[in-house]
Amino acid sequence: MRIPLLSLTLLLTSITLTGQSLKLVNSETYDISVYAKNDGELTLRTTGGDPQVVFELQGTDAADKEAYFLAFDYFCPDGVDFVEVFYAADRPYHWSQSRQLEGGSLPKAEAWQPYSIDLKLGSKDKWTAIDQYIRIDFGRSTGKELQIRNLRLRAPTAEELLSSEEAEAKLLAKSENAAKLDHYLTFTRTPAKVTKVSVSEEAIHITGVISQEINGDLRLVEYEPHEDPWAMNGGKILPTPSLTHKFSVTVPRYVGERDRLANRYAIVREVDGLTQLICRATWANDVSGAAERDMPRLYPANKKGLGGVELKPGIFEQDLSDLGITASTVNFSLGTILQKTSNPIDYTHQGKTYTYNGDAMKEFDQKISWMTENGIVVSAILLVDKDAGTLVHPDYNTAGIYSMANMTDQVATDAYRAIVSFLAERYSRPDREHGWITHWIVFNEVDYGWIWTNMGETPMELYMDAYNKAMRLTWLETRRFNPTAEVFISLTHHWQYSPADKYRAYPPRKILDRMALYSSSEGDYQWGIAYHPYPQSLLKPRTWEDSMATASFDTRFITPKNIEVLDAYLHQPQFLHQDKVRTVILSEQGFHTPDYSETSLQNKAAAIAYTWEKILPLESIESFHYHRWVDHPMEGGLKVGLRTLPSDKHPHGIRKEPAFSVFSALETDQHIDVIDCYKSIIGISDWDEVRIAPETISTHIEQ
Repeated sequence: MRIPLLSLTLLLTSITLTGQSLKLVNSETYDISVYAKNDGELTLRTTGGDPQVVFELQGTDAADKEAYFLAFDYFCPDGVDFVEVFYAADRPYHWSQSRQLEGGSLPKAEAWQPYSIDLKLGSKDKWTAIDQYIRIDFGRSTGKELQIRNLRLRAPTAEELLSSEEAEAKLLAKSENAAKLDHYLTFTRTPAKVTKVSVSEEAIHITGVISQEINGDLRLVEYEPHEDPWAMNGGKILPTPSLTHKFSVTVPRYVGERDRLANRYAIVREVDGLTQLICRATWANDVSGAAERDMPRLYPANKKGLGGVELKPGIFEQDLSDLGITASTVNFSLGTILQKTSNPIDYTHQGKTYTYNGDAMKEFDQKISWMTENGIVVSAILLVDKDAGTLVHPDYNTAGIYSMANMTDQVATDAYRAIVSFLAERYSRPDREHGWITHWIVFNEVDYGWIWTNMGETPMELYMDAYNKAMRLTWLETRRFNPTAEVFISLTHHWQYSPADKYRAYPPRKILDRMALYSSSEGDYQWGIAYHPYPQSLLKPRTWEDSMATASFDTRFITPKNIEVLDAYLHQPQFLHQDKVRTVILSEQGFHTPDYSETSLQNKAAAIAYTWEKILPLESIESFHYHRWVDHPMEGGLKVGLRTLPSDKHPHGIRKEPAFSVFSALETDQHIDVIDCYKSIIGISDWDEVRIAPETISTHIEQ
């Protein structure tokens, strides 16, 4: 239960801090309710048009001279349009515009995010350490809810010390490279094309065509995974005869112990001593002959999946059985696997031996083998955490929870290939010793890169180039051991909308368009979509009321209300793979229970029933993974689980009824009878009323 701070008699309530701490001045709040939650954490809810909170600095020692950045972490699924900061030396405060600075916005944060502002720069050096009182205004809207923690003054980070001129120059260089890349990928007519790159056990077979108009010495050029043809970075001309206008070339798969499986091939022309690239580089798009094992494609027995599960004998097993779960996701923190341990596992890839954490793998083995033996299809989520060493991208900003994989040099790409190969080999053994993994989700919610797949501030074009490499390498390495393995891109419920700066987050629709462009330009392969259609606001479970989820390709959000839009979009010709729609798994979504009242629990149950009736007719959707099994105390106040928050008496919470029973009934003989009563909550008399016919979806796209 949240306890209103305003009801406490103490004037000041301390917040647990790092750096120079601040205290909340209880008596100085306006148009905002403040609630205690956990140590060091506040929940704020705006109640009027000028919400403001006052804090007092604790100490002004000389040691704090470099502490001039106001910083905190925040969680706010709806975001705050702007922040203002006022400062004063003593009481009475005499707040004024002359002692105020603009703090920018708080972009939507569906996970804890850092916020900071340079008080000296923003105030034009008017702020000094003697200004003990700081007032923060959170926009002008009522009904906004956010959590803040770790409120303090701190010294600037190395990234923050970078001058604005340096930061701008770095971003300008990235933008220029993005333009080069875009030209390379979108140039409408090239005089040549590598049409197919197929890989067998011992050889690489490359075929292509060259326009009759092209003359000169025509050669194949080979690029290692980290090299960039668009930047004329690297590339090695192969010692083969000059190519004919219709050619087929075979080269050994291995050069020493190096595997060419993940190399790209293009055509160059040499004229007057100059080498000219005349087509785009193509990745291997047929690796069926390279498969070292024969493993069947596993399909879940129904669409019911679950995330956030823990292998707890008894209660876990019973719940999954009662729920009828046939699919699940498992997070693989690559940094954890790379940690040193007293129980190491050595693995050799391309002649180099890597060492992995045997203790961590034992825990994964137990969970995945149990799931496999119980008919649950497993999707692995690969995550590059900040402790993943060389795998962390060099432009990673510490604001990110996870990093983009480092695809900038050979050592890093080799290391990434090795760890994926290790996992794929381990979880595709014919004897199922450790269980099987069928799907590989490459990172998390990549459209909101700043939080979940951080690569610093980066244009979308460069960001997606790095991501495409990671996807390709994951597909190639997993297919070595499982010829039916599929890789997936993970996306949020934002569609034609970015919740943050354009260099930090990217609309999922544009990202999918980019994936299709890579497939058409550099060779198609089997990739799918792991979508997260949460409600428009994570705090509001009545998803059928989502006002910005429309029946249009231009919709701002894709939520359960308009999930048919995703299906229709992927049925367009440019997205088809071998004339079939790509696989979709809804790998994470859930419905918040603001409290455990009967009304909240009924809304959760109705949202589950509603969503299920929406996705059932959509054949492209293979599974729906509810997030999560148990409410988690560290999810910014969100309570989306099927069980309540853990307690001493109930370490795994208590089943949330009726939601638990509704989910259990789905795809059983009781399905219709159990969900029928929720029509009245939604305001319908028949489930057909909530479904969107494909022909009614607007396909118009605003450019």
